[in-house]
Amino acid sequence: MQNTELKTIDADKLIRVLFISCVSIELFLVCSDYIFNYIDVFDELYIRRIWNMAREQSIPTWFSSIQTQLLGVTVICIGVIQQKRLNKITYWSWIGIGIFFLWIGIDDFAEIHEKLGGALERLATDSEQEQTGLTGILLKNPSFSWHTFVAPFFALVGAAITAFLWLQFRALKLFKYVFFGFGCWVVSQGLDFIEGLDDIDIFYTSIQTYIGVDEEYFVPHTFKVIEEFLEMFGTTLLWVGFLNYLAHASNGRSWQIKSSL
Repeated sequence: MQNTELKTIDADKLIRVLFISCVSIELFLVCSDYIFNYIDVFDELYIRRIWNMAREQSIPTWFSSIQTQLLGVTVICIGVIQQKRLNKITYWSWIGIGIFFLWIGIDDFAEIHEKLGGALERLATDSEQEQTGLTGILLKNPSFSWHTFVAPFFALVGAAITAFLWLQFRALKLFKYVFFGFGCWVVSQGLDFIEGLDDIDIFYTSIQTYIGVDEEYFVPHTFKVIEEFLEMFGTTLLWVGFLNYLAHASNGRSWQIKSSL
């Protein structure tokens, strides 16, 4: 016959450890990118790509994707554990937000938004007639195609999530995590928009000339590294905020698990 014992996990301590661990990993990935891409210790292109933060399907992208999906799972857990005391709209709002973050995590690794944006732009421009109305306005976007068709949807969903979380988080003084987390995401996507501009190479060249860097790769890659780091750090802040809310929703600042002896 097995005996079961309840073990208590200090939520505050766990959240603190997760925050420090995530930030440490993110800084490690930045350092690894520099070591393998600039110092190029192995002088091997495919080794560089493994650690390249500017490329999809690399270790940094994998980490970013997993972290965002764990954020989504956390949000879904918030809805599930409160299901009996929430109305249907609030419950499904939590579930929907969790699914949205899960999708962002999958999208981040599979480059779905870039591919979808390109496909939609080609469909919109296949016609020989000049596009007018909303489509015509969107097609004037000077940056990447995903900013034309996909980014507006993400922006609307983000605004709705922010409004919902303001109502849920403000009493617990947790909204700062949402503000700064989404703030990091907005700045990172702003950098992504700038990177897609037609004349951006002139801007990069002027910076390189000013700081006296010979390697052409340095400035654009550094901008991309900053973008990716901000995106990962923003996810970490959001995850910390939701974990704190989960601890509150679990009727305390500790969790209990059963272990068999």
